[in-house]
Parts: sequence; C-alpha cells; structure tokens
Amino acid sequence: MKQPFLGKIAIAAILLSAAALNVNAQKIQEQELKINVADISNPVKHLVNLEPITFKYDVSKFNYLKLPSGNQYGFKTNNLKTEFPEMVKETGKVYSAGKNNSKIAKYDEAQTQSLIPVLVAAIKEQQAQIDKLKKELAQLKQSAK
Repeated sequence: MKQPFLGKIAIAAILLSAAALNVNAQKIQEQELKINVADISNPVKHLVNLEPITFKYDVSKFNYLKLPSGNQYGFKTNNLKTEFPEMVKETGKVYSAGKNNSKIAKYDEAQTQSLIPVLVAAIKEQQAQIDKLKKELAQLKQSAK
C-alpha cells in the first residue's frame, strides 16, 4: 500500500528538481555557442555526387546491436564520407558476449540529419538559377517581339 505513495513522492521530487534546474538555467545565445559561421558553398555540386539507397540491416546476424528492422533510407557511408566526411561518425555499441563479459561493436554511421541545412542551401541555389533563367527567358521573349 505504501509503494504507490512512494512513487508519487519520487515523481514529485523529480518534478521539483526539474523546476529548480529550470529556474537556475543559464540562457546562452546562439552567437556565443557557434564560431566560424560560414555559408555552405557549392551544395548542389556535393549533393549530386551522393548515391541515395534503400537497405535493410541484417538484424538476424547482428541482433545484439538492436538495429531497426524494415526498409531504411540512407547512403553508403563511404560515399557520404567522400562528400561530407564530418557527417560520418564511428559508432560503438556495447553488447553482452556471455556471462560477465561484454564486447564493443564499432561501425560507421551516417549522421543524415546534418544533410538538412545542405539540402536547404541547394534548394536556394537552384531557385536563384531558376529565377535567373526566368528573367533571361522574359528578356528573350521581349526582344523577339
């Protein structure tokens, strides 16, 4: 009977701790956190060289890594590393290898969420090219009259 009461006290303590942390939280401005800020150069040139793939992890062979099942979308890490080396990180997962024994499996993993700013930069670059072509086309039509 006391266990539900203790659980409520624990939840209340956690909430109070979180509130206390929030009150004492330091707000750091973005310009303080980020240094060497620069535009992304030639995004389309780099994206054109990527080869998007679909794949499935071998979850039966590597079940101890607890990889997601089903179809995945991504890139071969070697291909991504050629264009965006900072988007490929070595990941290590600890897994049980018997009684009182564990091992670490290491493999390269693509940090594809980092591609979002590159994609936005590429769209902006292509839109500028489209706008320029539209303007040139309008001028050609005007001069043909």
